[in-house]
Amino acid sequence: MSSSKVELSMDHLENAAPKILITNTSSSFEKVVSACTGAVITMSFMNPLDVVKTRLQESSKNGTNQYKGTIDGLSKILKNEGIFALWRGLLPGLVMALPSTAIYFVGYDYIRDTIRGSRYANSALDNYSPLWAGGLARTMSALVVSPLELFRTRMQSAEGINGFGDVWKGVSRMVQIEGPRALWRGLLPTMLRDVPFSGIYWMGYEKIKHRLSEGNDLSHFQTSFIAGASSGMIAAIITTPFDVVKTRRQVSSDAREARVGYILKSIMAKDGASGFFRGVVPRAVKVAPACAIMISSYEMGKHFFSNRKNQLE
Repeated sequence: MSSSKVELSMDHLENAAPKILITNTSSSFEKVVSACTGAVITMSFMNPLDVVKTRLQESSKNGTNQYKGTIDGLSKILKNEGIFALWRGLLPGLVMALPSTAIYFVGYDYIRDTIRGSRYANSALDNYSPLWAGGLARTMSALVVSPLELFRTRMQSAEGINGFGDVWKGVSRMVQIEGPRALWRGLLPTMLRDVPFSGIYWMGYEKIKHRLSEGNDLSHFQTSFIAGASSGMIAAIITTPFDVVKTRRQVSSDAREARVGYILKSIMAKDGASGFFRGVVPRAVKVAPACAIMISSYEMGKHFFSNRKNQLE
């Protein structure tokens, strides 16, 4: 082949590359649709475990320890409150999921892709972009949805047994005493839980997905699912102490007992260090498949829209 033909072929590939990149990119709206669809599927399946986790952490606060574990909690709630109690808090959770997933997933993709397309590509900033981009995206998301998270947690606690009315009265009393800032109660431990969780999760997800993609015949869905479950479980276990503090802070109606310092001392006095990992089993069992379902739904949604664009073109 002559050098002129080689140059022509290279020019053709270079000119074709941008077109391929564009057709394989989902729009922000398509990413939002993919993320919200994943959130609805995930929360519908995982809500029962979230309810049990909340009850386990709350019972430690009250000193009753009425639930001996995940299975015991599930059976007692089913027996005493009925099957629908396991989906208590689902509605505010779904309402919360819409802005949360839009900000979180689309924000993460935007921050990461912006760095990769800048002069910082392949730098240390780029290599660790999943770590800090995940944390930054979760920070923005937590600030927006914290009041809804407060309602959802209280709906899942013992206070929510009698329905939304009691929860509304409890929250209203908090606002009257402490002002509107009470709606963001639990924001600090939530941030302490979710920001490191997101950083650990996204860093682990990108690394595991890259490893699974090398020399394996796994599909795009399988790779995303396995990487999401693995990184989610690791991040969930590490950040459980912050989740315990957040739950205890949000279910408390007493301003003094809701202080982080008081909660830390109370947990240590009643349960010792192990108290900070109360509910770790249902949390890990819930988070691992939840992350797997969420990220694989999100990735497959983007993949669907990209393929649809290619077919239309």
